[in-house]
Amino acid sequence: MLKKLLKYDWKSVSLLLLILHGILLVYTLIGRLGIAFGISTPADTLVSSVTTVYGIAAGLYILVYVLFIFAIVVSTYVYLAIRFQKNLFSDEGYLTHTLPVSPAKLIWSKMLVAWAWIAIDLVCVTASVFLLVLFKETSGPIGDLFHEFIAIFTGGYGTQNQIFTIILILSMLAQLFGFYTTLALFSMCLGSLFKTHKILGAIVSFFGINIVFSLISTILMFVVPAWSPVTYETSALTGSQQDGLSLCYLVLYLVCSVIFFLGSRYILSKKLNLE
Repeated sequence: MLKKLLKYDWKSVSLLLLILHGILLVYTLIGRLGIAFGISTPADTLVSSVTTVYGIAAGLYILVYVLFIFAIVVSTYVYLAIRFQKNLFSDEGYLTHTLPVSPAKLIWSKMLVAWAWIAIDLVCVTASVFLLVLFKETSGPIGDLFHEFIAIFTGGYGTQNQIFTIILILSMLAQLFGFYTTLALFSMCLGSLFKTHKILGAIVSFFGINIVFSLISTILMFVVPAWSPVTYETSALTGSQQDGLSLCYLVLYLVCSVIFFLGSRYILSKKLNLE
């Protein structure tokens, strides 16, 4: 049954997201052609007015491109949350809840589809950026940065830097795929408990929990000496303390993800009488 849920959830969200990412690809290709034209055309062959217009157009394009990238990332996350909210807690949800599946499978189906599209979104955005900026003239510096990152990741700059980089990457992945995904589902479940304005309740729950989490993190930063920003500023933070700090955030994101998952399952099973 989980496979059927995954198939249904995938089809219900993929069409619009495919269109949005296709538009991003087309817009990136337009920018690449413009940059290629500017690079291949000698500056002395362009009159001053043409050069000025080209510079303004390039600036506007970059501005729109950055905003478009931001919009794609945010809209992917928001659209997934909206679709899953409708699938679980709108009129469509009545049909969903008649299926012979457990709340855990409903949650896992939503999470797996969300993870897949978040991963696709990251790949598309990364590919778009490289497609836009990777030319013969820029391949050298970009290649140097890539090789430096690989060297750090594989221990070429010492074990301490390698451990810190791995923990930092895992922490970022846990935040993106674990914390925010489960928080969105948990917020929708909390919003469903509101008698009216369920979507507003979900939004308030999402930002409210985020604010509480930020306050707790801020308090801990000033209570725990190793987490204090003053320690960072004075460069007194040792390598082991950096690893400990990143590891604490990694564990914190994972623990919160488990709590949000269990909370979502509890609400679906007990409060909405799905079991």
